[in-house]
Amino acid sequence: MSDEPVFRFLTVRPADSRKKRDRESAKTPLYPESLPQSDFHQLILRLSASGADRAQFRRASEEFQKGQRYIRSLSDLPFDAQRGLDWVQAHIDRPIGSFDAAASLRDLYGTPATDLASSSGFVESLGRVADTLLAESLNPARHRSDLDQLAAAHKFMTFVMAIAANSAFDSGTTVGDAVARRVIVIPSAGKLPQDNVEPPAPPPPAPDPKDKERERLLEQLVNLEKAHRELSDVATNPKALVQPRRAAAAEVIHEATGRDTAERRRGDQRGRPANVLAGSGSVVLSSGAVSALSETTRRSLVDLRADVANMDPVAATRSVERELTIVGAQLASAQAPISYIMLGGVQLDATKLKTSLGIHGGPQVVPPPNLSYTCDFMTGVGDLLMVKQKLKAYELAEFAHVENVLASETRDREHRRLTQRETTEVAEQETETTKERDLQTTDRNEMQSEAEKTVKSQFGLEAGLQVSGSYGPTVNFSASLNSTFSTSAEESQRKSVTFSKEVTQKTSEQIRQRVRTQVTQRVLEEIQEINKHSFDNSKGTSHIRGIYRWLNKIYDAQIFNYGQRMMYEFVVPEPAAFFLYAMIENPPKDTELVKPDPPTYFGAPLKPSHLTRGNYVDFVAKYQVRNVPPPPAEFQHVSYIDKQDKVEDGTDFGRAGTIALPDGYEAYAATVMTDYIFSEGDHAFTLMLGNRNFDRSNHWGSDYQDLGARYKQLSVAYLLWNVWSFTIGVDVYCRVAADAFAKWQQQVFDAITEAYLRLKSDYDEKVAASSIRQGVPILGRNPLENVRIIREELKKLVVIMLTGSNDIALDSFYSSSEPFVRPDKACENGSRIRFFENAFEWNNMMYVLYSYFWGRRPRWISAVHFTDPDADFAAFLRAGAARVQVPVRPGFEQAVAHFCQFQQIWDGNDPPLRDDDLYVPIVDEIAANLGKFDDGVPYPPGSVPWEVRIPTDLVLLENLEEVPNIRDILTGATVTLKD
Repeated sequence: MSDEPVFRFLTVRPADSRKKRDRESAKTPLYPESLPQSDFHQLILRLSASGADRAQFRRASEEFQKGQRYIRSLSDLPFDAQRGLDWVQAHIDRPIGSFDAAASLRDLYGTPATDLASSSGFVESLGRVADTLLAESLNPARHRSDLDQLAAAHKFMTFVMAIAANSAFDSGTTVGDAVARRVIVIPSAGKLPQDNVEPPAPPPPAPDPKDKERERLLEQLVNLEKAHRELSDVATNPKALVQPRRAAAAEVIHEATGRDTAERRRGDQRGRPANVLAGSGSVVLSSGAVSALSETTRRSLVDLRADVANMDPVAATRSVERELTIVGAQLASAQAPISYIMLGGVQLDATKLKTSLGIHGGPQVVPPPNLSYTCDFMTGVGDLLMVKQKLKAYELAEFAHVENVLASETRDREHRRLTQRETTEVAEQETETTKERDLQTTDRNEMQSEAEKTVKSQFGLEAGLQVSGSYGPTVNFSASLNSTFSTSAEESQRKSVTFSKEVTQKTSEQIRQRVRTQVTQRVLEEIQEINKHSFDNSKGTSHIRGIYRWLNKIYDAQIFNYGQRMMYEFVVPEPAAFFLYAMIENPPKDTELVKPDPPTYFGAPLKPSHLTRGNYVDFVAKYQVRNVPPPPAEFQHVSYIDKQDKVEDGTDFGRAGTIALPDGYEAYAATVMTDYIFSEGDHAFTLMLGNRNFDRSNHWGSDYQDLGARYKQLSVAYLLWNVWSFTIGVDVYCRVAADAFAKWQQQVFDAITEAYLRLKSDYDEKVAASSIRQGVPILGRNPLENVRIIREELKKLVVIMLTGSNDIALDSFYSSSEPFVRPDKACENGSRIRFFENAFEWNNMMYVLYSYFWGRRPRWISAVHFTDPDADFAAFLRAGAARVQVPVRPGFEQAVAHFCQFQQIWDGNDPPLRDDDLYVPIVDEIAANLGKFDDGVPYPPGSVPWEVRIPTDLVLLENLEEVPNIRDILTGATVTLKD
């Protein structure tokens, strides 16, 4: 069987600085002492001494990068550094002591090394290279791919200065060792700002607008229920009500316009007072009752646009009920079935788990990257020691269970579950009709009188002409005209008798019809799950024994040393936080179950009395309740009418009857509306309703009175004396009875309970079906998969702490419907990925998980329940913190150190480092021991493997002859289990 790495361990220690003086030759200062200080170098020293912030360093670096001294290419230098780098490449493996390096350089440049190192072009070039490297280190926002060329040029020129100064090199040191293995050290006149800048606190999570809206609706619901209680109580209190009086419409018109109306004239003629005030037929709250209402109730009524100063409490109550229905419907979606997450065979409430983990439903808050902050972690050197194990054997351990079956005993265990549900609905309707025919004859004798009058006119005309005349004294003539006119009148009277006979056929029909509708719904749901386990020893003469024993694994383990590594050690918080978040937000298939919880009310079992008009909708939505009766209206009214058309003067009337009240309601008040025509003189109009007397003898219009409390039906009787005609209308106001509302609560409670039992039955069926499909249930996942999850989560947290940002990957795509790649961002992101993946030996990462109480306090209550068949993975889920050690891949020590100092990724192999006692000795020590333990050697030398015993959850049924001896504590004798 192949070797299996179990764990890796080491003790991180500081670098060995006792040999620091022996390694001075390997260190190359960025600015040699003989090099004159440039303006840019002096500016950086002043900023560092004054405690400038990082932005000032960045601005100074950007200004320098715009100037003439900034090197954009090695060809810009007056000194040909590229020729020297080619020379180093040609002699990279040649020991310096094997040839004359000074003469070789003289032949290369045509100038002795002493003259070359002191020339103006050489000094200027070295100063510009140093300034450029310093500017690049202080401005990590910029990125150059040829920085390693600049660093190599700097190292070559300092090598030339060493040759010119006749510096001694160790025997066997090659040109490559003398140049490439030198460490450029940036001078540090003071700490750079990123060392002492505190990270900004992430903003608190913004409140979820949905939560704020729900809180507002809940508060509104509570206020409306309070207003409903107050209004329904005051509406039935006679002392809190007043009946407004108003003039009749005719009087209002007369008072407003001064005109008389036919209504007023008829009133005078009928003997009714012309200026009587009529009641309104309704009541309003008195000013004192309005003042007694709570402030929240008045505010709720104002929101409903009610006229609080002149308010009908019954109408206001109906408005409140409508608003309760609306608000309750808006809140219904907030109640959802509780989801449970299967984690290691344990069901966890997803909602409670989210709360304990600090997961809020509001907008996601991603803190911006803080490149000026460096995490406080430990850096050191250690030997990478790896423990490898090889499976050797399994061994039987202690007894796990003993099964005994007595002689002549038979035991059966069988489990069967049967669910039946039957629904029967019966609707019966009966109609009765009676049909009668009645033939009626009416004889009438009528006397008719007729009068006739004749008027005669006579007109006569007599015409005659008599003419006389004279002409002169002797002739005379004359003329004349006659006419007559007369008138006469005649009257006569006639009397007659008319006989008429009317035949009226009256038909009455009564039909009796009985309709019976019966709906029977029978649902038989049978789920048969039989688990049978039998022991049959009925024919045996001795007892049967079965012994189960635990199994342990035996491994051969041994330590191997893989040499020294530069190590980084972190303490990361709650390493499983994101994994648990992913399990909640996007659970794997078949790990999320919707298990209905029993109906509760503020943590207590739900009772019928807990249900109100506003909150019952929540339970209906949560448990998917069907056929729920709506809550009964607080107020209803029934009516009674009667009338009599005009009859002979002075007729008396006396009538009585009953008014049926709605089921579940009690009458508390009534309005009586009357109008009548009476004869002049004495008259009377009285009406009795329940136990109240309404005297309408001198009134018309309406009158409101309370009735106390009346159930089922109400009697009505009225008497009219000396009256021609009348009309009566009675409106009886009813309020829902307490027992009727309790009946509704019980009905809704029964419906909710039935729906819960139905959901629970469905849940149990799914669980049973799932277990049957699975066959032999295997909890958890493969331990190697668990190891992968743990290492990926720890790796992510380490990169976050190294970069100082939760957004460790750049967005390499444009924001569009189709994922278009951004080449610039993709290249930059690729450089980051390549650096972090290659710079560390993630496969050799080591970690220690700490207890749950090092995490957030609200998480404790959930963490103690986290479990998994894999004990290591269960510890990962519960861990409140983890100590992580990550070794740096050999050859990347300087690049990682440069990143930790300057937060800048260096793609080359020779980045500059800051001068401190942390990184430079580490780099030297690692370089001195590189390649000694690449394949791993036993540690300590000559050691041999040892056995490691690992417990498992497996059990084995052992044969009785293999069971070790059992001693009787009473006699001390050995007991033989096998007969």
